[in-house]
Amino acid sequence: MKIRIHIICAAAMAMSLAAGCGTDGKTGDFEGKLYLTSSSAMEEILFLEGKEEVTETRELSAGIPFPAAGKITGRFTYAPELYSRYNMAYGENAVAMDPEKVSIPSPEMEIAAGNIESLPVSIEFRHLETLDEECIYVAPVMITDVDGIGVLESRKVMYFVFRGASLINVVAGMSENRAYPVWKTPSPLADMGQFTLEALVNCSSFAKGRGDNISSIMGIEGKFLVRLGDASLPANQLQIATSEDNISNRNMQIEAGKWYHLAVTFDAGEVNVYIDGKCIATEDCGVRTVNFSVDNTGEESDSRRFFWIGYSYEDERWFDGYISEVRIWNRPLDKNEINAENHFYTVPVDSDGLVAYWKFNEGEGDVIMDHTANGNNLKMDSMPEWLDVEIPEK
Repeated sequence: MKIRIHIICAAAMAMSLAAGCGTDGKTGDFEGKLYLTSSSAMEEILFLEGKEEVTETRELSAGIPFPAAGKITGRFTYAPELYSRYNMAYGENAVAMDPEKVSIPSPEMEIAAGNIESLPVSIEFRHLETLDEECIYVAPVMITDVDGIGVLESRKVMYFVFRGASLINVVAGMSENRAYPVWKTPSPLADMGQFTLEALVNCSSFAKGRGDNISSIMGIEGKFLVRLGDASLPANQLQIATSEDNISNRNMQIEAGKWYHLAVTFDAGEVNVYIDGKCIATEDCGVRTVNFSVDNTGEESDSRRFFWIGYSYEDERWFDGYISEVRIWNRPLDKNEINAENHFYTVPVDSDGLVAYWKFNEGEGDVIMDHTANGNNLKMDSMPEWLDVEIPEK
């Protein structure tokens, strides 16, 4: 797994992009100068090739360090010729964005007398779905035609950089946390005689010495639960725990710090367990139907358990790691479907039999959207750790 973390120091970037201009020779010398108010001289935008039409909109404004004595005007202009300047500063091989894809409908900038900042100007980047994911594109936007004040050279250009996105770019950390459905349409998940559970997981550590060595992935305690470990099992060994029988074997062990695609199919009791598309267990668990739709309100008890992700029975059984692409289907997927191209990382939201689809890719907040029409969103107990990733690694 490759993780890209961008920590941008606006001042340092501004100086490097100014090609040695610094701040007009005086550290922090903004007096009498107009400058971009953005906190960074560069913004990275990810795109997916070949999807439905995509337009991204960004805003820029200009400011001065003191109220204007009179009206200040200028324009925001697309300056593709500055792509080479970006490449020199960052050591990249980006190409300039096609001008036909960049639109600034109202480019005029104005700071009225007595003000210190202009109203924002919108920049539109169109038809991003037609870009080549193998290329890096840069769209420099510059303040030009300024009247009424000088311009700070090191803060007059904004570089919008476009990179091909991975299939998964954000995942959620589940450590000492849990998620549960706020049921809007529970009926498709009630009394299921056939289903498939899927998840993409990366375990940071295993529950050795806590919670009976159990790390909970998803399901219902005492009914049908996908988990790691048990009192009599290694803490890194996958187990399907049901009300009648538990399924596990030594081939179901995983390593910490690695991404795994897990799929568990169920057909009137017959369970198949897949790790990274390889079937490593087939067994009848003795259960004929599972009701995942129990209303998650009130207190849990041995007779009334709820569906959880990252939790079962007690707090000590939490999942220490990251999760993505959690799905429930109303049919058992076959081996070819599970191993279809990119199936581990994404599926169409209108796929046949898909009744719950939680991508865990929000990147903010504590609500996980259900991407099916059923609308059974998840609620996290607390704000998860959102992690930027690149899966699969390019």
